Amino acid sequence: MNKKTRKRLLKIIIPIVFVLVALIVFSVYMLFFNKDEPYEIPEGSAEIHYIDVGQGDSTLIFADGATLLIDTGEADSDNTMINYLKEKEVETINYFIITHFDSDHFGEATEVLGEFKVENLIIPDQVKETKMYTTFMTAVAEKPEIEVSVIEGSDDIGDMIEVDNIIDIDSKADRVLNVGVVDPEKEDDKADLELEFFGPVSDTYSNSNDYSIIVMIRWGATKLLFTGDSESKGEADLVEKLGTSLEKELDCDVFKAGHHGSSTSSCDEILDAASPAYIIISCGADNKYGHPHTEAMDRFNDKVSEDKIYRTDLKGTIVLTTDGETIQITTEK
Repeated sequence: MNKKTRKRLLKIIIPIVFVLVALIVFSVYMLFFNKDEPYEIPEGSAEIHYIDVGQGDSTLIFADGATLLIDTGEADSDNTMINYLKEKEVETINYFIITHFDSDHFGEATEVLGEFKVENLIIPDQVKETKMYTTFMTAVAEKPEIEVSVIEGSDDIGDMIEVDNIIDIDSKADRVLNVGVVDPEKEDDKADLELEFFGPVSDTYSNSNDYSIIVMIRWGATKLLFTGDSESKGEADLVEKLGTSLEKELDCDVFKAGHHGSSTSSCDEILDAASPAYIIISCGADNKYGHPHTEAMDRFNDKVSEDKIYRTDLKGTIVLTTDGETIQITTEK
């Protein structure tokens, strides 16, 4: 081989060797050194993730070693909510609450059962004649290991699933659940995350939205109120039921706006009783319903300053972190 040929070969071989070495170094780095840190929250804190699922609702909660999911948003081809949970390294959902069976609140519910281990499911006593509802209930029936609880309902919803517990909202002891880690060495120790269910008050509503589960979530002194899509009838029933204890029971720090900020939800009585420091609105950008409605925004602005109102259509996913006393809020946008 002459000198000229050797030079030509070296010009070809050296870049190839360099690329191969670089690929080997990169592979070793990715395999052994580029380890993503596990998703962790500060000790003693709770995180509430109001996930941006577009025109829908989904909230992920981490506290006291427990993972809770309230609603899932619509089914979508991008698996927005499912992927968000996977990014947060969720494998087990200790409590899965479906506020009511409208597609923008439980559209991904069947997929959740397939992708994650669900230990407890809490639902309203609502039957819907839809394929999505039937598919979901069939999936639940095929997983007898899931503990199913129904708010103020029957023990056999639509003859489709067996129910393990009925949550009686008339009984303070029964409507309150303590969720999370229990110290076996402490007598009468309770888990620190508390859920208190106030509705739905009735199981005979004509409007699907009024079946919405209404729940207060407490972490230390921090209180968060969720009312699903409950509208004027459901809210009026709750106001009447609680009576003089309304303000005491519903007082909260963070209020999740009813029905994505619809004008027919979040009535003055509820807002006055809640007296929140922050209001969160979950809705899609430029949605066809015009949420949040001007009337609702006027009511919200009467209660809190504009900078205390957070909207997923404007801010993306909203993450609230609390140590039980103070609250910090970060947003995706």
